[in-house]
Amino acid sequence: MAEGGPNQVPKDGTQSDSHLLECPICLEQLHQPRCLPCHHSLCQECLSTYITSEVSGKRDTATTFTCPVCRTLTHPIDKTEDKDKWAEQFPVDKIVMELIQMKSGSTDSHYCMPCQNTKDKKVLAQFWCKNTQCLFCESCKLNHHDIIHTNCDGIDIRTSAGKLLPRTETLTKKCDKHNEKMDYFCVDHKTFGCSKCIIVGHRKCNDVATTEDYCSTLDRNSTLKETTTYLQEATDSLESAVKSLQQYLQSIADNKESALQSIDDMEERFIQRLKEMKKEITDDLIAKYKVESDNLKATSQKCERLKIAMQNTMESSAVARQQNDYMGTILLYQRGQTELDAWKDLVKEMRMTSSVVSLKHEAEFDGTSLNFGKIVVQKQKTQFTDAQGLTKPLSECELKEVRKVNIKMKSDRSDCTARGVVITPDGSIVVGDDNNQKLKLINTDGDVVDELKVDGRTWDLCLVDNTTVAAAIGNGVHVVTVTSSKLTLSNVINIGKTCHGITYRNGEFIVSSGKEVYRVTKDGKTQMLHRGTNTIYTLSQDHRTGTLFIPYYNYTAGSTAIGSLSTDNLHKDVLKVGVVRYAYGVDVDGEGNVYVCGHESHNVVQMSGDGTNVRELLTAADGINNPLAISVYGDKLVVTSGSDRNSIRLFQFI
Repeated sequence: MAEGGPNQVPKDGTQSDSHLLECPICLEQLHQPRCLPCHHSLCQECLSTYITSEVSGKRDTATTFTCPVCRTLTHPIDKTEDKDKWAEQFPVDKIVMELIQMKSGSTDSHYCMPCQNTKDKKVLAQFWCKNTQCLFCESCKLNHHDIIHTNCDGIDIRTSAGKLLPRTETLTKKCDKHNEKMDYFCVDHKTFGCSKCIIVGHRKCNDVATTEDYCSTLDRNSTLKETTTYLQEATDSLESAVKSLQQYLQSIADNKESALQSIDDMEERFIQRLKEMKKEITDDLIAKYKVESDNLKATSQKCERLKIAMQNTMESSAVARQQNDYMGTILLYQRGQTELDAWKDLVKEMRMTSSVVSLKHEAEFDGTSLNFGKIVVQKQKTQFTDAQGLTKPLSECELKEVRKVNIKMKSDRSDCTARGVVITPDGSIVVGDDNNQKLKLINTDGDVVDELKVDGRTWDLCLVDNTTVAAAIGNGVHVVTVTSSKLTLSNVINIGKTCHGITYRNGEFIVSSGKEVYRVTKDGKTQMLHRGTNTIYTLSQDHRTGTLFIPYYNYTAGSTAIGSLSTDNLHKDVLKVGVVRYAYGVDVDGEGNVYVCGHESHNVVQMSGDGTNVRELLTAADGINNPLAISVYGDKLVVTSGSDRNSIRLFQFI
């Protein structure tokens, strides 16, 4: 843990290296700094505590952790050691140690240079000459220096003003093997070395240059300038995100207070069961507030931490260039690239998961029954600003196949038919196998790790929250809790109608039964919202607007293939039968793009929410035959097939 208070900027206004000496966890001066592979340094104790906390609750076999600044996946040197010893395995940041020593005035003793040529080699120096860059004792200064250099500006290093001598190569390290200056950089291996290292170990490499030449190349190619520009844009983006998240926190805090006041207003109308019912709904409100508040705070903290790291990288890079510190410039350039990658991942994560959250108390008192109403969590997807040129919308991306996953298990009595599929935020996949009446869980390695036997035909699936999936099974809705290795049935809502399609909107389920679409409350009550002209097997919605997208199993040219239903139940035709025939599976990504499976047209189509822009993502030429179900989350897309029944295919947008 760092010792002492935060570093101070010099009073004389000169450039300080304070930001290099600050631990990103405790925000104090680094103590026993350890450098991670991504070039971020932390106190050894802070890093050890963070690692222990990061891997706690995970499997005992966990062998990695993420950098607390840029979230880069980091491997310890020896994974077999106890996790509280991992921090000690990383190298000490010698550059930071040297800076701390110089700032504290604890550098090694300085000796008079003229005296070192005589027998008295250990005579302490008392003066520093800026012009000659030499140290003198008082005698040599008077008898040698002052006679020749009458106009030199000397510094008395015995005073506080002379504690820190100018440094020319402070940040230049020497090779541990040959004790020579490391002024070469191998681009192929991204490593430094002295001339002997390069000759022995890198003679076959294609791109080896001096650190000065490599920095010059970065300058000529405008790479450093471009990286700085992108870092600034990303920093501005994160600053905006932090402000927005803080506003959202205040907003839901206000919502909480408003809901509590509404609950208090209801108190007088429920005298008989007042205390018990008030406690139940208040606990529910506080629990939901805590969940949403913690999520927003965690995201805000990630943004703030990465923003500070980027600012420090830009400042440090400027200092390194001013001092012609080529090694430092390269290290900071690499750190900046790592931070930009981390920023892209963070923006992608916020686009997929972050929402404007409202907590509302809905009173349902009819004058006869005692009812405190309920707490409703409403979420609307929000778009965060990002730096231009660093990200590409999904509507402009192409698909690359990641893997084909076999979903048939030894316990299956027949071939599979996957009519429903959903990708969870952690990358796991839940598949509904209709033929074997099972839900199956597939981990990120593509292995089926659990199965849940159900009673009834298995149709469409939808994501309720980060750890909950709902399935349309038989005559109702099955709610299932999902972990990395387990499926657990938590609730069954019987509605007395055959359920095909399903999605989740504003705390309620929307299901299709035959040609009709219903709103379903958690107690099983239904309300019809829409009646179509053809069977509706799946449903999805735009989480930003609440608009439903309805595929019609239809083949007649010119008739409706995809329709939309607004939150006030206004229906509109979005896509006609043509490029898509017998529309089956449907899903919507975080940007509002709609994905449709053409069961008999053997294709997967991506289109805008209004249907004006349509393109085929996958066709029969890509091996797509009779696609059934589809799910999109982040940059991942999974498709099931009615022909290749025992496998599903996972794609990634690039």
